[in-house]
Order: sequence, then C-alpha cells, then structure tokens
Amino acid sequence: MLSRVVSSLIGGLFTCMSLAGSAASPQNQYPSNVFFGFEFVLQPLAVKWACGGQRDQDLAQINALIVAFPEDAKQAELGSIIATLSGMADGLDILPKLIGTEITGQQIEQLCAAALPLNIDWLTPEHFNRRDESEVPVGQETGWADFFAVVEGFQ
Repeated sequence: MLSRVVSSLIGGLFTCMSLAGSAASPQNQYPSNVFFGFEFVLQPLAVKWACGGQRDQDLAQINALIVAFPEDAKQAELGSIIATLSGMADGLDILPKLIGTEITGQQIEQLCAAALPLNIDWLTPEHFNRRDESEVPVGQETGWADFFAVVEGFQ
C-alpha cells in the first residue's frame, strides 16, 4: 500500500519543507489535519516539475483538496508551501535542494525518469478524506514506490 511504502522509504529523505499538522492522538489512527504528511506527495511532484513534468493537473488536484478542506489547508499553510515548491521547481539545478542531497548527472536522469510519470489524478477530496488506498491505480502505486527507491539509493 502506498502509505506503507512511503512511510518505510521516507526516513530523512526530504528536508526541504514540512507541513504544520496536528499530532495524532492515541484515540485516532490519523492526525486531525488531513494534510498531515502531505509533503511526501508534494516534494516528489516538485521534483517532477523541476524535471519538466506537467504541473497544471497536479495543481488543479491540489487546489480541489484545498477547496474541500480549507481550514486544514490553512492550518497546514498549504498555500504558501505550494507557492514555494512551485516557484522553486524550475530546472534541474534545484533537485539537490528538493531531495536534500547532492546528486550526479546520472542520478538526475534516474530521478527524473522516476518522477515524470507521477500524478495525483486519482486523488479526489472524497478519496483523500477516506484515506482509502484501494483506489490508487496500480501503476501509480508502483511509480511512487519506484521514485522513493531511487531517492533512497542516493543516501
């Protein structure tokens, strides 16, 4: 499942941004802010954008989530994070900052090859709120896992 793959591969890979979300209480399985941990989606997308990938559809999907969960988005400062990542993600020279380590030209090629197929077209507000991973297309689940495996290999 995507969240288990993401959780197991993330570790300290991304240090560029962090979202301000509420801590999970012992009574709840998930934090009260639906955007808690969303940086693990945003930063790979920013890598995709830096590699020349399309950002319009990604930003439209993110905007739909912001509209659906305005208070959570405000608390998580999602608007400013999106603006920062979108502004940063212009060109390959920003990739080391996005992933938090220096990388070679060959690693940039690997990273871009893994990032360019990523999308969040399937991530609707309803899906996001339910945290239902069964609707993640298999190709995307594999793509995200592959992306994090590439980044993990840089450490």
